[in-house]
Amino acid sequence: MRAPIWRTSWCLLALVTLPLPAATTAPKIPEDLSRPYAEWLAEVAPLLLDEERAAFLSLRRDYQRELFVERFWEVRDPYPETGRNEFRETWSLRVELARQRFGGLEGDRARVLLLAGPPRHITSGLCPELLRSLEVWAYAGGPEAGGTFHLVFVARAGGAPDRYRLWEPHRGVDSLLRWSMPEALTQEQILGRIARECLGGSEASATLERAADWRYLYRLEGLLPRPEPEWVDAFLARSTDLSAGARTLSGSLSLEFPGRHQSRTVVQGLITIPRSEAQAGSLGKRETFNFLVDGEVLRGERLFERFRYRFALPAEEGAGEPLPLAFQRYLRPADYTLIVKVQDINSGLSYRTERAIRVPALTAQGDAGGVAAAAEPESRPEVAERFREANAVLAAGDHTLKFLSPPEQLHVGRLRVEAVATGPNIAKVAFSLNGRRVMSKTRAPYSVELDVGRAPRLHTLEAVALDAEGRELARDRVPINAGPHRFAVRLLEPQPGRRYSTSLRANAQVDVPRGEVLDRLEFYLNETRLASLYQPPFVQPILVPDGGQLAYVRAVAYLADGNSTEDLVFINTPNPLERLQINFVELYTSVLDRRGRPIEDLTKEDFTVLEDGEEQRVARFERVRDLPIHAGIVLDTSTSMVEELEEAVRAALRFFESVVQAKDRAAVVAFNDAPELKVPFTNKVEVLAGGLAGLTAEGETALYDSLIYTLYYFSGIRGKRALILLTDGHDSSSRSSFDEALEFAQRSGVAIYSVGMKVPHREAQDRTRLWRLASETGGRAFFVERATELERIYASIEEELRSQYLLGYQSSREGGGEFRRVEVRLRRPGLEAKTIPGYYP
Repeated sequence: MRAPIWRTSWCLLALVTLPLPAATTAPKIPEDLSRPYAEWLAEVAPLLLDEERAAFLSLRRDYQRELFVERFWEVRDPYPETGRNEFRETWSLRVELARQRFGGLEGDRARVLLLAGPPRHITSGLCPELLRSLEVWAYAGGPEAGGTFHLVFVARAGGAPDRYRLWEPHRGVDSLLRWSMPEALTQEQILGRIARECLGGSEASATLERAADWRYLYRLEGLLPRPEPEWVDAFLARSTDLSAGARTLSGSLSLEFPGRHQSRTVVQGLITIPRSEAQAGSLGKRETFNFLVDGEVLRGERLFERFRYRFALPAEEGAGEPLPLAFQRYLRPADYTLIVKVQDINSGLSYRTERAIRVPALTAQGDAGGVAAAAEPESRPEVAERFREANAVLAAGDHTLKFLSPPEQLHVGRLRVEAVATGPNIAKVAFSLNGRRVMSKTRAPYSVELDVGRAPRLHTLEAVALDAEGRELARDRVPINAGPHRFAVRLLEPQPGRRYSTSLRANAQVDVPRGEVLDRLEFYLNETRLASLYQPPFVQPILVPDGGQLAYVRAVAYLADGNSTEDLVFINTPNPLERLQINFVELYTSVLDRRGRPIEDLTKEDFTVLEDGEEQRVARFERVRDLPIHAGIVLDTSTSMVEELEEAVRAALRFFESVVQAKDRAAVVAFNDAPELKVPFTNKVEVLAGGLAGLTAEGETALYDSLIYTLYYFSGIRGKRALILLTDGHDSSSRSSFDEALEFAQRSGVAIYSVGMKVPHREAQDRTRLWRLASETGGRAFFVERATELERIYASIEEELRSQYLLGYQSSREGGGEFRRVEVRLRRPGLEAKTIPGYYP
């Protein structure tokens, strides 16, 4: 549950970098800084780190400053998963309020208002008989401040816009008196006199006595966002400016416009770097030239877009020729300024160019042959010619095919799915379900109605747009029942089996789960990584050095947390086209001794992996103790759990407190007649606790439906996944059968740890089914009589999840959709390996 900002605003005083804001003068703002950014510096002065201020003042152009401001607030966003920046909104409101009340941001009252927020109430005219003009601000503090606390401001002589200064109690109450006392009095004596001689004197005396000292508040641990200054270095690293004294490369940039993408013109940039000036470095067993390209497109003086590429060019290819770095952007016809900076990662040398460009409007198909822009004198047209084949696909017109994804829910029975196709030469669209052709349509709307069966299963629907000769123009596919966390990449180009002799155009589409951030996409030719793209469009011209030979293009997408997914397309395959299905299988394996304790000192040679009885070569082996975990607790809240629910909730909370670390995610699903997602995946234990609070036991038990729903919710997440199912094992109201739930579980790849609560031995079927759900998904089954036993069970599950081996192998079998049995054997006696017993390819 999100804490309201008003509850924590008093703590904002704690992390102020200024020792005494009341006595501190704001740093001077350069006179040549444009007014909006000078005002911004004044507004954020209490927040600004020294590194941030220095970096901001080093920027030369307003669009760079605008980027800096946006990033400044992003790194302080307390809830980046939402569409709002709550802290920025709060700060803006306080700035406006300070200006309204005090005419600016420089005085002590304005500074306190910015940092602590508006007080609960303000009292003035305190004991005017003895005291100077005062204002007392009362705040509702937290427990660290001892409840309500007060700040006292005292008026100073003079005509300053805000003549009130924050009073520091250690200076003594006598510093507040209107005139000096004729006789020397102690602090207690002065407070006593105030209490006796003033109207409301007792209250005034008590207020001054318990007034908070700013330095005391400063020591409290507060909530003012204070990001690590490393973000500043990362920001400056993306700049297209060259630092003073930077060593430079010679190079050239040429531009052409080979076609259109919808309403935009394709702009292809080709940077050539002299091979003699670049420095090769080692990448594994290969020597490569490595370059980082940062670019900015300005419209007027405003940033239109920015881009980043990383290139790794094999040193042994193209000896003597310049090194080509090609990129493509989609821009609307207009005038722009293009800025490009290239850094040789191995040598540190840089190349930079800035130029005005005019992007033409391409309307006729004939225009797609390529309209050249003025190139720099050193440009190499023969290098650009090598990418002509890659751009030839644009000459056929701009063809797209895109499914409108079905609603995010489990689908059974009849389902209607629609695709949108654009382009001049589309004769028909053919649909396939799970690899089998179902229908074709020759005109829009391109929709298909499917029967996906009565049991929920994962399906793949594919559509291909064809011309009159049956040539493929565009393709798309969409999963059905894949869950809301699907992370996938699809190679739209090159087309499988097509022949390429000199170059090709790699074009990928990425589906990113809600709430996640894509870090980059990498393109490979065979196993050589050629380019990394950090933003869409994910399009990259690629040279094919061994023209005509069988090869494959691979696209690998990475999330910010390191999770990855990939797609692969073979090119130049023999006729008829051979479409190979690649099954790389990952097995998260626990190894236990006879006492059930994890064993953590095994090597790759201790394992043997069999698939349908045939030994497989283990290509990947690692200990995965610290790999992120996605865990979910599925809690039975039906009437039969009424006596144990409270203790079960406590145990679940303790499990989350001990297991969930910063890189982990956990979720809560409660079920009786139907499942309900109480907490989506999060690493915030307080949010998980809120989802567990208030659960009541009522209704019947839809166990199998709820299990399928939860596994559907887990779909699309890769890596270590575990589901803890807490139930009495009896199902009274599900539409799905046990066999359907078991098959869905086997297809999901999620390890189920089933915990049977008070399942009678006479209910042998319920116990057997809970055991099968666990054993056939790589988990374990437990049966307990009291909820107090759950903490011990959760501890053993945690230990097992944190102590696993990852075994990866390339399946020696091709094709087929039947369940494949997997067995992991150990060469050491007395040990047991636990993993999934098989998978569906």
